[in-house]
Amino acid sequence: MDLFDIAIKLEQEGAQLYKELAKKAPTEGFATIFKMLADDEKKHESYFRALQGKSALVTVNSTVLEQARQVFKAFDPENFTVTDGQIPAYEEALAVEKKSIDFYSEQLSSLEFEAEKKALSQIISEEKRHYAILEEMLKLVTRPHRWVEDAEFGVREEY
Repeated sequence: MDLFDIAIKLEQEGAQLYKELAKKAPTEGFATIFKMLADDEKKHESYFRALQGKSALVTVNSTVLEQARQVFKAFDPENFTVTDGQIPAYEEALAVEKKSIDFYSEQLSSLEFEAEKKALSQIISEEKRHYAILEEMLKLVTRPHRWVEDAEFGVREEY
């Protein structure tokens, strides 16, 4: 398998995972974010197919970060309940994004053409934004369960 075959497979796996997470999302906002992440992964797949066929330049543009910010601003921890399996599922999604970022970063130097390198760099940046969104979602979900109100545990970051 070449770089593009593996990348296409990674993107397909990511899109499938996000579709499943969207179905199980505890809020409409989270479902929207997961649907947008799935759409982005499908776009990345099409970008890799284009790069594989050397048929088109790739420009990556996504609005998922802006949409996620709106969801995070409206998030109400008082009316939010964590469902079974939600935290491990989000951690799995983080692992999938990390795997993609690491693989693409390793492969960057093996590309011959500058256009391919630029396109892959853009996709890496996009995947890093996905990772940041997932990290924030995980914080929103886990903090109420991990917060310990006790002075002996020292200074904690603000939330």
